[in-house]
Amino acid sequence: MANQEVTFSNFYESTLADILASGSNTMTLTAAPTSNGTSNIAAPYYLVIDPDEPAKREVVLVTAASGTSISGMTRDVEGRHSPDPTHVGGTTVRMAVVKEMFEDVHDRIDAGFILEDGDGTEVTIAQGKEVKFIDGAALNINWTDVSDGSDSDPYDLTFDVDINGATDGTSVVVDGANDLVLLYDATDATVKKVKTSQIAEPADINPFLVMGA
Repeated sequence: MANQEVTFSNFYESTLADILASGSNTMTLTAAPTSNGTSNIAAPYYLVIDPDEPAKREVVLVTAASGTSISGMTRDVEGRHSPDPTHVGGTTVRMAVVKEMFEDVHDRIDAGFILEDGDGTEVTIAQGKEVKFIDGAALNINWTDVSDGSDSDPYDLTFDVDINGATDGTSVVVDGANDLVLLYDATDATVKKVKTSQIAEPADINPFLVMGA
């Protein structure tokens, strides 16, 4: 059917307030479907018109409604009739569990979800697909807690900077005017990029000897 979430009202049954003509996509009910007996549910939802009459039974998808007034619907979603049947006023209208509900659920699952990276590239993660985080130079990515995924104990994916895994730069000539390093500024608790020339050299320590009796 469609990647959509439909609403449902337990035990709902009503009747048509007026005739529903063939080809019409609006109708009026004598009572609105509710979630608790008083609060109307919102579209979309499925209804079965004339459910106890096999020759005229019709499943419709309500797409727009306000109380008892249905202002938009898809007729005969099963494709049983051609053309759509006409239903007289007083015909039973029931909210029943229909196969289209399950098809919608599976369509939502199969649709997956979208991940987007920093430059705006998007990928759709569909059912059965996997995402892998790739370690980089001096960067390790590992699951450090795989139990039990609850709110109080979520799964943990840890990103570690491994300085020993970085490219050896001990033989590099440092360009103080252009080479950059990341530095944690304790003054305002932020990480900043700075030129190597900004880093103060350690003060010289002159040795001295103290002698006493």
